[in-house]
Parts: sequence; structure tokens; C-alpha cells
Amino acid sequence: MVSRVFIDFGRNKVYALQEDGEEVMVFNDFLEMFEKLRPTIVVADSYPRKLLQTMTRFSGATFLRLRDLKKLSEERKNNGLRKTDENDVKTLRQIFLWRPDLFQPLYTSPVELEVRALTELWVELAGIKKAAKNTRSTIDDPLAVETYRMLQRYAERLATRIHERAMELPLYRMVVERLGLKGPALAYIISHDGFALKALCRDRLVFRFQMTGRRIHKRRKTRSRLLILLAMSTVLHKHRRYYQVYQRYFERFQTEGYGRKRAFWKSILRVAERILKDLHILAKSQTPRSPDT
Repeated sequence: MVSRVFIDFGRNKVYALQEDGEEVMVFNDFLEMFEKLRPTIVVADSYPRKLLQTMTRFSGATFLRLRDLKKLSEERKNNGLRKTDENDVKTLRQIFLWRPDLFQPLYTSPVELEVRALTELWVELAGIKKAAKNTRSTIDDPLAVETYRMLQRYAERLATRIHERAMELPLYRMVVERLGLKGPALAYIISHDGFALKALCRDRLVFRFQMTGRRIHKRRKTRSRLLILLAMSTVLHKHRRYYQVYQRYFERFQTEGYGRKRAFWKSILRVAERILKDLHILAKSQTPRSPDT
């Protein structure tokens, strides 16, 4: 059994380098590497999503990943090395030995992975449901109406299931209890960006969720669109906390001369920023947990 192993995922191969080793070992897959070396700590720049479910079974090992993938290419270029899997794994070890703070643990539980998968399915289903709704309103066809209703039922059932499973995630449960927010959009944000909510500063979170500038809605990433969707939901249901934020900004923007449509959009973005700030505060207040707890 070895302590630390540094790995890089190549094309159908896994390249591994021990902490005190000189030769890069090549394995057919991740499981072969793990069975052969039995590491207690595995360090990589990133991990394929298809492996995350398998990795949750290795409760005795700790998995670390690089916070910023650009650091690997920058360090490789500084050393005058060309892009190869062997050079990447050697560079990864060098970065870790010099700057271990650039790495973060991969806190991944089976429940978190399940919520991620379910919310990703919900996002895809929401897109199909929207297309079915447009078709239903465009043509007079009973099958189009039946398809939309069926998708609506499945979306509601899926949303209920997501909420039930997400309640096992500490941060999601805390948000439900303290802020009164819930739903698939919130579950997606927390299951995909829970660590970022805790680790990043507020300014970097605002940039990550694309709350800066006047970006067109269709060009936003999924996390940004879902945060805006969550903000719209709080306004629609007149949430006791966030509806007041919306009203204050809406009145202000109208006073500044903006039309109702523009004032509405800018106010929704302010609500989204406020939700992001509150999620950040709650995530930072969490007690650190080990992967096994």
C-alpha cells in the first residue's frame, strides 16, 4: 500500500506516479490502478463523471482534485514541457508538493451523485416539456396535448423525488429550513456547486454564476439560468424574504426611467444575487465534514 498516487486520465489509459517514484506506470483503467497500488490519497487534475459513483465505495481513500485546471498547463509551459500524459502527471506531483493548497477534496456521496443525475434529467425534461407546450399551443392536435400533460406529470413526480433525496444533503436541508427555498433548481445548484458556494469568495461566485453585465439569457450557463429561475419563483410566489427585495429594486428602476419589462429583469437579477449571497453565507457556516460522515 502506498500513501499518495498522482494520476492522469489519458485516452483509454490511466497514468500513475507514486510520491517518491520516478517511473510513470500505465494501467488499463482506474480500478486496475487502485487494486494494484492501494493508495490512501489519490491526486488528479479532474475525475471523469462516470467514475464518481464507483469512487464513493472507496471509503478508506481520499481523492483530491486541482481547483483551477489552468494551473497544470501554466506550470507545464513554465517548465518547457510539451503536452503528454506522462508530463502532466509529473507536473501534477510537482504542483502538489509546492502548493498543496491549490487542491480540494472531492466530497462525493452516493446521495449527492443521485441528486446530480436526477436534476440533470429534470433540466433535460424541462426543455422537452417547453417544446411540447409550444407545439400544443401552435397546432390543434390531441396527441400534442396528451404528450404535454404526460411530460407535466413526470416533471412533477421527478421534482418531488429530487426534493426527497436532496433533503439528505446538509446544505439543501439548511436552505429549506432557514430560507424557505426548495425545488429542482436549488437542488441542482447545491449538488453541482456546493463546494464552490463554500470555497469561493462572493465576487468570484457572482462571476461564476454570470450575474455581472447584461448577458443574454440564452447564453447563460445552466447554473446561471437555474438561479434566475429560482429568483423568478420567489417573486411569483411572493416569498416573504425575496419579494421585498424585488419590490424595492423594481420601484427604484422605474423611478430611474426604466420600462416595466426592463425594470422587472434587472430586479430579478438583484433577487438572484441576493439568493446567491445567502447560499454563500449558509455554506460558509457549515461545519467541515469528512467524506465518511
